Amino acid sequence: MAEAAGSHDWVVGCAIKVLTKHTKEEVVGTVFGYDPQTDVVMIREQGTHGGVVNLRLYKAAQLEVLFAERAKGKQHDLQLSFVDKERARQREEKALQLAEADMAKVGVGVTKEAQSIFDALSKTMPCTWQGRSISVMDVVMVQPPYTTGDVSTSIEHKGALERVQKVLQAERTRMGLM
Repeated sequence: MAEAAGSHDWVVGCAIKVLTKHTKEEVVGTVFGYDPQTDVVMIREQGTHGGVVNLRLYKAAQLEVLFAERAKGKQHDLQLSFVDKERARQREEKALQLAEADMAKVGVGVTKEAQSIFDALSKTMPCTWQGRSISVMDVVMVQPPYTTGDVSTSIEHKGALERVQKVLQAERTRMGLM
């Protein structure tokens, strides 16, 4: 039976299964630590492969305890696992690059419709924002208000122009913008 996190004793070493209230994510692990002043609980869970563990920090009030069991007479491993700093740095670098790439896909000062058109075009062709205009494959430009008549390119890229116009028209039809 689930209990409110506020009424739970966060005993270090306690086997626990919780549900996050916001994302409804289920987390299974062991209480690794608890700070009553900040109401933050640290849960240690097994990683995706042997020898790897994840430490997660949560506000206790944001958790619903589904299961908790105190291990009787069992020694708790409270040692932090070895952290490969170079691997952590590489993971951080990769995450930052992915976040920057995601941010570059979000138009600044554009309408929802413009963003939807960009998203549709970028599913099949590489796109970037150039101000409020969409650059497709670095050879085709789609200017506001993003109709098929607002697509331009040089004469040698006529095939790309036609492909962009076709995808643009299909997306505008899907959005009911005709």
